[in-house]
Amino acid sequence: MNDFKSKQLILYVFLLFTMISSCKQADKSLTPAQETVLYYIYNKSLISDTFSRMVWQIPIDCRGYDSENRELYFIFKRELGKSNVMQKIALDTSLVEFALCETGLCEFGSLRGNIDGYYAFRMPVTNMKIDSSLKFQCGLTTQKRILSLQDLILLRDTSICYDFPKYMIIASAFEQSYRASNIARYISKHSKDHVMNKLALELTDGLKTPEEKAQKLLDFVSNEITYSYEDHWYQSEITKRAHEVLLAGQADCSGKSTLYASLLESVGIPYCLLYFDHHINVGVQGQFENQNKYNYTRDNVRYAMAETTLPGFKIGISKLENNEILDSVLFYQNPSIGTEVYDLKHNGTLTLINNLGSSDVEE
Repeated sequence: MNDFKSKQLILYVFLLFTMISSCKQADKSLTPAQETVLYYIYNKSLISDTFSRMVWQIPIDCRGYDSENRELYFIFKRELGKSNVMQKIALDTSLVEFALCETGLCEFGSLRGNIDGYYAFRMPVTNMKIDSSLKFQCGLTTQKRILSLQDLILLRDTSICYDFPKYMIIASAFEQSYRASNIARYISKHSKDHVMNKLALELTDGLKTPEEKAQKLLDFVSNEITYSYEDHWYQSEITKRAHEVLLAGQADCSGKSTLYASLLESVGIPYCLLYFDHHINVGVQGQFENQNKYNYTRDNVRYAMAETTLPGFKIGISKLENNEILDSVLFYQNPSIGTEVYDLKHNGTLTLINNLGSSDVEE
C-alpha cells in the first residue's frame, strides 16, 4: 500500500527494547481524535500500512510509546526535513525532542538502533496534531471507498461486536496447549455497525433473494480484499475487526471471514463459522447448488461453504485446488445462537479464555 516496507524498518533501523503499552484505556486528557489515533498506531491489524503514515500523509513511523512519561517516539528519513515534518505532526514544536545521535548506533530513551539516514524524536502524546476531518482511502483492489476519522472514533465502541472471550484453547485438535483467536469476537452484530450496514445495503441493492445477496457480498470480500501473509511474517495471529479489514484492504482467512460474516449480519442472512486445520471459512444457510459438495449440516440445517480467500468463488459451485483443507471441519460456531465453539471431533465444546497463561502457545 506504500513504497516503504515497515517490516524492514522494524528489523534494521530501530528496535524496541521495551514493551509497548496497548493503549486501550481511555486517556481523559486526549481529544477523541488523538485517543483514536493513539489506539490505531498500536493496532497490529493495520500494520500493513502504518497508521502514522495514513494520519499525517508523510512517510513517518511511530516506533514506541512510553506509557509512564506519556511520550511517543517517531523516526523519519532526513531528506523529509525537520521543519516539514514538525509542521504536520506537532501542535507545539518546542515540546519535540530530537535524538542527539547523527550516525551509527543510537540510544534514545527506551529505543536503541542504527540511526543512519534518519531523525528520531519524541514528544508528549497530547502534542499530536490531528485533523479531525481526516478521511482515509480504503486499500481495496478496484473499488474506491472512504472511511473518515469520525467513523473510526465511533467504531472503537466494542459493543458493536460480540462480547465473547478473546481466545479458544484448541489442544484437543492439535494435542498441545495451542490457543487461537475467537474470531466471532471481531464480528459486527446485526445493525450495530453503521459502516457495515451502509456497505452491505449498497452492495445488495436491487437483489431479491438471500442467495443472490450472499454471493454478492462474497464477491466483494473475495475480490476486493487482498490475501495477506502478515501473520506468517510476524509469526503471530493478526486479528482484524470488519472495518479494519476494509480500511487495510488485506487480511488472511480469519479477517476475510470476519468481514464477510459482518456483512451477512447486516442483511440478516444466517451463517456459521467453520474452523479447519489452519483455516476458517463461513457457512451460509440457503438454497445453493451443491456441485462442489462443500457444505456442512448441523441440526438438519445445511450450510454451504463460502470460501473468502479465492477471488471469484461461487458458493456451491467453485472448487479449490487444495480442497483437502475442507475435508474435515474441526470446530463449529454460530455467534447469533451463543458463545460456544463446538469441538466436532470430540463432541464437546472448547475452553474459552480472556487471558493467556504461560503454558498457552499461539497457533
